[in-house]
Formats: sequence, C-alpha cells, structure tokens
Amino acid sequence: MAQTELRRRLTTLDAAFLYFEKPKEPLHGGSCSIYEGRISREEVIQLLSTRLDLLPRYRQKVVFPPFGVAHLTWEDDPDFDIRNHIEELTLPAPGDDRVLSEGGGRLSAPMLDRTRPLWKLIVLHGRPDGNTAVILLIHHAMVDGVSGIDLTMVMHDLKPKIEPLASPTISWQPQPIPDTLTLLQDAVRDQLTDTVQWWTNESFRLLRPTELMERMRSLTSNFINSMPTLWQPAPRTPFNKPLSGERQFAWTEFPFNKIRSIRSMLGGTDNDVVLAVIAGGLGRYLRKHGYPTKGVQLRAMCPVSMRRPDQRGALGNLVSMMLAPLYVGITDPVERLRAEHSAMERLKDQDQAGALYDMTTLADRIPPAWQAFAGQLPAPNTLLNTVSTNVPGPQIPLYLAHKGRFFSSPAIVTGCPPAWCLRSVMPAQAGIQALCPV
Repeated sequence: MAQTELRRRLTTLDAAFLYFEKPKEPLHGGSCSIYEGRISREEVIQLLSTRLDLLPRYRQKVVFPPFGVAHLTWEDDPDFDIRNHIEELTLPAPGDDRVLSEGGGRLSAPMLDRTRPLWKLIVLHGRPDGNTAVILLIHHAMVDGVSGIDLTMVMHDLKPKIEPLASPTISWQPQPIPDTLTLLQDAVRDQLTDTVQWWTNESFRLLRPTELMERMRSLTSNFINSMPTLWQPAPRTPFNKPLSGERQFAWTEFPFNKIRSIRSMLGGTDNDVVLAVIAGGLGRYLRKHGYPTKGVQLRAMCPVSMRRPDQRGALGNLVSMMLAPLYVGITDPVERLRAEHSAMERLKDQDQAGALYDMTTLADRIPPAWQAFAGQLPAPNTLLNTVSTNVPGPQIPLYLAHKGRFFSSPAIVTGCPPAWCLRSVMPAQAGIQALCPV
C-alpha cells in the first residue's frame, strides 16, 4: 500500500459520516469473508500486530473539538489494545449460510465504539465445512470502498507459507491527546486558514476571466443537469420506511464469467448487467407484494471513486455518486439491460458524478457545528430507493495468517435494512456488488 501523509483533521465528507450516524443507522461498512480451514483469533492478532505500523490510522480515534469550531481530528489512542478490536465467536448449529446471515447481521448492527479506533474484526467458527468466516467492520469516516481494499492487501499474503514478519524493533508510542485549550486553538487556526485560503483563491479567480468563466460554465451546467433529478422525489416503495435496528446478510452467487458472457453478447458493462439483474429482482419483489411497476423507475445511488492514481493508499473518502435508474417495470431482461446501459452512458456523458462532486464541495463553507446539528435531525428519504456499490475484489489468490485461502466476500453495507449482495464465486475474480434498500 502506498504510504501517504495522514491528514489529521477530517474532511467535510469524512465528518459527515459521523454527524449523520444514528443508533439505528450506523455508517460503518466492511466485509464478511470465508477462508479455508480454521484460523484462530490469536493467529489474527499475531499477524496484525506485526503490520499495524503500515496502518497508523487503525490506532487512532476521533476527537471532537470544543464548541464544534472545526471538524473532528484523528488522535492516537493512548489506551489502544488490538485485543479490544478482534473477537472470536462460534456460530450456533448448524452454522450454515442462513445462520451466518442472521448472526452476522446481528453482530454488524450496533454502532462502533467511538471511544476507540473505528474498526472491529470478528472471527467466526462453527461452519459445517470447517472453514472460518471473518467479519471486518470499518467506519466510513475512515475509508471508502477503494481505500478499504488497501487494508485487505496489508492483511493478506500471496503465498500460504511465508516467513512471518518480525515485530517492530521500536514499540509504538502514542502521541498524547492535546488538552481542551490546544484542541480549540488548533480548530480555530485550521478553520481560519481554510477560510482565508478559500477567499484568496476566489478573489484571485476574478483576475483570471478565462478561469472564472470556465468555472461558472461548469457550475451552471452541473446545476442544469442535476437539479431535475434531485428535485424529483423517488418513487415510494416498501424500502422507503423508517429503519429498524435489525440487520441481516443476504447474498446470491453468480459465476463471473457468466456476467462477462452476457456483457459480450448484449453489450454494456459488468455494472450494467448487475444493475439489470438487481432491477429485475426488485421488480419481481414489488409485484409479488402488490406494488404496480409498469413504467416505474426506482433510483439507486451508485458511489463513484474520484481517487486519482497518485492517491492510492490515501485514507478517507474521495467519492461522488451517480443516481442510476432501475427499470423495475421492464420484464424482458434483454430490453431491461439495454435500458440500463443507455441510461448509464447518458449519465457518464453528462459527467453526473463530477457534477455532484463539485456541488458537494460547497458544503465546506457550512460551519461544522451546523452540519453536526443538521445530521441528527429527522429527515425523510425522498431522493433514493436503494444504494448499489461495486467494490472490486482481489484478482489473485490471497491467504490469511499464512494458511487460510480466501474464498469469497459478500459485501456489507450498513445503515440500511437487510441487503441483497451479489458476489462472484471465482476467488480470482471476486468482484462485489451490494444492494441495500434505504
């Protein structure tokens, strides 16, 4: 994983995942992976203990500045103990996929402890095949889907048996958390610095007419292309209801080469095929429960990474989104795929992801205290019906604790009711497509 300087203060987007989090709407994500054979908690602890120097953020916790003057900061946890973040449990009999689905959902439902670094790993035994399930939970304030993959690569090896890494010669010494007055001083300084920098950039842009006109053209185009969708409420469905605190994993398996074959014969991308499958499944579900679907287009928020190649290894969130239509009323699968492909190509041509990314940066000018307050206000969801995210899995065989071969990993997206997850059955092509009603 590329090493980059860690930003101490959270960005507006990173902080939003903490401001908007509620007990019944946790905003951590992660994975539930299956490994060949038995892997113990002690083996995982020993492995990660030798590699945490590569993951300094995972020994830091969030600290709120006084009076909400600025966004939170990441500070070393003086009481960090890796054993507080790794649990080991045994699934009740028979320990099959249904038990994993229900038990894993319960384990993932609570919010992560904010007094500690925002991640947790649970080793699960009791599978009838003797294999080990590992649930990894990471708060969205720490990572997005792409940077979360970097953790996966640090945890795993390319061979089943290698020489274990030596323990660091110099033990980690946490930096003390600043006192309240220092936290306030740092927050005021950072906020003033950001404000002055913004006003300076905007003022000097007035002296560059070409740059100013290009920016105005871009903002105007983004506004015109995006506002009609943002102003139009999404269709009302059973998914747009108040959330309970219950969670459950659910997934279905498709050979990845079958997805590729459909794409090759009918056109479109892998994502277009998966969106068409999701739309077909949701359409059947709605019709079965008495909801008419003729002419109905649900709306799925699809995260889009804005991470440049030189930002690989940087933690935090560098994402935008696309609001993809799901043609649940088209029962013919070929016609539905063509409709999905046409719609996604249109959104890409309009650069909807870039437009919405530019618009979200306007939130940087809103005082952090206001953002934190607004995040806890009840607000009905009228924009979306679902969230669909695609996180590329490993393209090569991986091994955990020098022995457990990685099989597959259904995605977890929390903050939603039970999720439908599509995963590849090919370990070397373990692409993940997850869907959650919101």
